[in-house]
Amino acid sequence: MSSPSEHQVTAAKAPVEVYADNAELANWTPSEAPPPTTGPNIQRYVSALNRFKWLIIVLTAIGGATGYVATRFIEPEYEVESNITLDMSTAGGGEGGPITDGASLDKTSWVDLLKSYSVVDPVVMKQQLYLSHKDAADSVVFRDFSINPAQLVPGDYVLKVDGRGWSLAPSAGDYPVDSGAVGDSIGANRGFLWQPSAQVLAGHTEVAFTVQTPREASRAVLKNLVTGLGTGKAPFLRLTYTGRNAQKLASTLNALADQFTAEAFAMKSIRVKYMATLLEGQRQFAEQEMQKAESQLETFRVRTVTEPNERQTAVAGGLAMTTPAVMNEYFSMQVAVQNLQRDRANLEGLLTASKASRTGLAPEAILSIPSINTDPAARMVLQRLGEQNARETELAKIRETRMDEDKEVKLAIARLDTVKSIQAPRELEAYIAQIKIKEAALEKQIAVSGAALQDIPKRTIQEGQLVRAAREAEMLFSSLDMETQKARLAEAATIPDIQVKDSAVPPLRPTKNTAPMLVAGAVVAALLLGIVLAVLLDQTDKRFRYPEQATNDLGLYILGVVPVIGGKGRRGAEQAAQVVETFRSIRMNVRYATEPGRALTLTVTSPGPNDGKSLISSNLALSFAEAGARTLLIDGDIRRGELSKTFGTPSKPGLVEYLDGSALMDEVLQPTASHPNLTIIPGGARRRRAPELLATPKLPQLIAQLAREYDVIIVDSPPLGAGFDAFALSTATANMAVVLRAGITDRKLAKAKLATVDQLPIRVIGTVLNSIKLSGAYQYYSYYQDYSAEDEETTPTPRIAGRSESVEISVPASRT
Repeated sequence: MSSPSEHQVTAAKAPVEVYADNAELANWTPSEAPPPTTGPNIQRYVSALNRFKWLIIVLTAIGGATGYVATRFIEPEYEVESNITLDMSTAGGGEGGPITDGASLDKTSWVDLLKSYSVVDPVVMKQQLYLSHKDAADSVVFRDFSINPAQLVPGDYVLKVDGRGWSLAPSAGDYPVDSGAVGDSIGANRGFLWQPSAQVLAGHTEVAFTVQTPREASRAVLKNLVTGLGTGKAPFLRLTYTGRNAQKLASTLNALADQFTAEAFAMKSIRVKYMATLLEGQRQFAEQEMQKAESQLETFRVRTVTEPNERQTAVAGGLAMTTPAVMNEYFSMQVAVQNLQRDRANLEGLLTASKASRTGLAPEAILSIPSINTDPAARMVLQRLGEQNARETELAKIRETRMDEDKEVKLAIARLDTVKSIQAPRELEAYIAQIKIKEAALEKQIAVSGAALQDIPKRTIQEGQLVRAAREAEMLFSSLDMETQKARLAEAATIPDIQVKDSAVPPLRPTKNTAPMLVAGAVVAALLLGIVLAVLLDQTDKRFRYPEQATNDLGLYILGVVPVIGGKGRRGAEQAAQVVETFRSIRMNVRYATEPGRALTLTVTSPGPNDGKSLISSNLALSFAEAGARTLLIDGDIRRGELSKTFGTPSKPGLVEYLDGSALMDEVLQPTASHPNLTIIPGGARRRRAPELLATPKLPQLIAQLAREYDVIIVDSPPLGAGFDAFALSTATANMAVVLRAGITDRKLAKAKLATVDQLPIRVIGTVLNSIKLSGAYQYYSYYQDYSAEDEETTPTPRIAGRSESVEISVPASRT
C-alpha cells in the first residue's frame, strides 16, 4: 500500500527547531477527550439516504409499479342523483276534520319513509340486488332469477352444466346441494325461483354467483344512499347513490324514487279514505238524531196545538222583572241536565252494547254525542278513541303486506283489542260516573229554581227543550255534512304529496377515480419504506462509517481523515494534494498528542485487516521525515508486514533477527531511498513462533535505545484482532494510534479490543480515519484547493510512498 508524500528534501537538511529541542512542546499538555454529542444527527440520516439511494429508488419504482398494477383490479366509482319535490303546504298546519288531524308528514318523516324497508325491499327484489356474479356474460342466465325470501338459503354457489344435466354446489365445498336435467327448476330447496331454458344455459359450463337476503341487500343500498333536504313549502329531497355499475345505479335509484312515490301515495290514500269513512259515519248518526229531534218537536206541537200556551197565561204581580232571568236560568239548567241524562243514557247504551257484542266501542257513535266533544272531562275518552283509531290504521297498514296468520298481525290485533275492550271502556265508565255527579248537582239547583217557575206551564218548558234539541241536532248535522262533502272531494282528487323532479341518468365518467391516488400512495409508501429501511440498515450497520462513531462510541480523538484517491489527471493531482495536507494535519496532531520533551514513539494499528494501517504508518513516517525529523519506521507486523517492498529495502535481517539475537542493530537499520531522514527496520524472516519474541524485554529496550537517536519512531503493528502483537508493541512505545476505515472496520470488534487496551499501560492518542469520501458528514475535513502552497517554479507532482508516478493508493488487501 502507498500514499502521497511531500516533496523530497536533501539529506543535509537539518531538522526543524520543533524537533531539535522540543522547546515549543515543553509546557504543553493535551486536553481531555471531548464529551460525546447527543441528539439526532441530521447529517448522518442524509448520508444514510445517499448511501442507500439505489435501494430507495428501486423500492419506490417497485411501489409505483405495484400501485399501477393494483389499479387494474379496482373498479371506478360512479355517482347518480335524483331530485324529488315535497309538498309541505298542509304539513302540520292545515284544517283537519272535526275529530282527527289530517296533516301531511314533516321533512324528517319523509326521509324516514324513504329509508324504510317497505320502500327499499321491493326495489331490491325488483332490481335483483340480492344477486351478484363476477362475469358480466352470465347476466343472461339470471334474467328470470328470483327468490322466495321465506325459504332462501344465502351464500356463494357454483352452477355446473354438463351435457344435459346440471349441479348446484356451495363454493366452499364440492358436494352438490341440488341437481337435475337442463330445463328443470334450479335450487328450489335453496329458495330459488329459477328455471332457465337449455338455450339460456348454452355455452355456460360453470357459473359462480352469490345470493344474500333482501334485507342485507337493503342495508347495502341504504349505506350507499345519501339524502339532503332543502327549505321552503315545496323543498327538494336530493338523493345521491354511489356504486361501481353506472347503469345499475341509475335504474336502482329511479326504482327507489318510484317506489317512494307509490308508497307515499298509498299512505295518503289510506288516510284520506279513512277520514271520509269516519266523517260519513258521524254524519249519518247526526242525521238520525236531527230527524228524531224534529219528530219529537212536531209531535209535541201537534198534541198541544189546541191547548193554551204561555202567551195566554197571566204573570203574577211582582214577577215582571224576575221571570225572564229565572226562566232562562231554569231552562238552561234543565236543558243541561237533560243533555247530560241523554248523553249518559246514550253512552251507557253504547257501553252495554259493546260489552254484549264484545266488539269494542264504536268511535263514530261515541264521537257523535255532544258532551264528548265539548266536556273537558271527556279528554281521556277522546285520547283512548284516538289511540283506537291509530291501532286500527296500523292494523290496516300491516294487513296490506301480511296475512292474518302472521305474528306481527296477531300482535297488532291484540294491541287493538286491548284498547277497544279494556282501556276505552274503562275511561268511558269513569266519564259516565262524572256525568252522574254533574246531574245530581244540577238537579239540586233545578229544585231550588223550580219554586219560582211553578206557575209557568210545563209544556212551554218542554217545547223550548225540544226546539233547542232540534236546533242543536240540525247544526251538528250541517257541520258534519259539510266536512263529509269535503272529505269525499279530497278522496276523489287525491294526488301524491311528492313528485320525482329529476330522474337519475347513468354517468359517462366516474365521479371518484382512485387510480392516481392509489399509485401516488404506493409510491409515497414505498419511498417511506425505503427511507425507513435505509435508516434502519444504517443504524444496525456494524461497520464504521461516521466520525461520531469514533468520538462517541469509541471515545477517540480524530487525528485526521485520509480521503479516497481514485481520480486521474488533474483530479488525481488535486486528490493527492488533499492527502498531503491531511498527513500534515495528522503529523501535527500526533506530535501534540504525545508527551512533550521526549522522542515520539507511536504504534499504529487497526481493529482488523484491510483497514490501511500500513498506509497510514508509512506515509506518516514519510511526513515526519519531510518535516526534518529523524524518523524510524519499524515493521512490527512480523506475520504479514510488507513495508520493505513498499520502500524497496531488504526484508531481512529485521526485527525478528534482532530480537532473537541473530543480528545487530546496525544490521537491521535500513536507509530508504524515499528520504534521507527516514530509516526502516523490516519485519524479518517469517517464523511461526516469531510473535513470542515481542514479549521479551529486548523490545522495550530497543525502543528506548532508538528513542535517544531518533526524533520519531513509528511502529506498524498487526491488527488488534490478530493476536497480542499490537498490544506488546504498543506497550513498548507507550502510545497507540488506531486506524479506522470507512465501510470496513468492525465497530464492535474495535470497541472490544480497545477495552483490552484500557487495562494496559498504553495511551491511545486518537484515531486516523481512512478511505473517506469528503462529502456528507466529512465535507468539512477537506481543504481549499485554490489555497494550496506552490513554488514559483514548476515542481514535481507529490509522490506516494513506494510509488514514483501514480497517485493511486494500492496495497494488497490482505496486508493492510
